[in-house]
Amino acid sequence: MSEVLAIYNIELDQTDYNGTTHWLVFACIDNMVQTLAPCYNPPELSHPGEYGPGNCSAMLSLIEGELPPDDPQELRKYIQDWDLDWTLDE
Repeated sequence: MSEVLAIYNIELDQTDYNGTTHWLVFACIDNMVQTLAPCYNPPELSHPGEYGPGNCSAMLSLIEGELPPDDPQELRKYIQDWDLDWTLDE
């Protein structure tokens, strides 16, 4: 699970006929962008690839009557607990 470092924005995208709401979440997610490519040769200088944070987006769906928290710290933890499928925004 990638760590949510910061939430930039969360906005209501759609409400279904049954009251389910779909929210777009924009956040900074750790380990999303390769910052250093792996090196295999020569063996004495080899190292794995390194990754850093990236700006990402994901969709969050909530049942009728449920709303995301207003407090920024609570919202970050709430989104982290969902383990969303993040897409790197270019």
